[in-house]
Amino acid sequence: MAEKSETTARITPEDARAAAKAWATPENLAMLDAMTDEAIAAQIAGDPEVAPELSDEWFESARLVIPLKGRKRAA
Repeated sequence: MAEKSETTARITPEDARAAAKAWATPENLAMLDAMTDEAIAAQIAGDPEVAPELSDEWFESARLVIPLKGRKRAA
C-alpha cells in the first residue's frame, strides 16, 4: 500500500461536501469552465500526486470488475 503523503488530510464526507459547495462560486466555476484541455493536461503532468488523465484508449481497454459479496479479499 502506498504511503500517505504529508499533504493528505482526512475529513468527513460532510466536510468535503461543505468545502466543495464553498469553492463552487460563480467565479471559480467560470475559471474552471474556461480551462482548455491542454491546460488541464499540463496541470496533471506537473503534479506527481495527481492520478493520470484517463484517455479514450484507457476506457477502451478498461474492464468492469464487480466484487463478489461475502468473499474475503486477498491481502
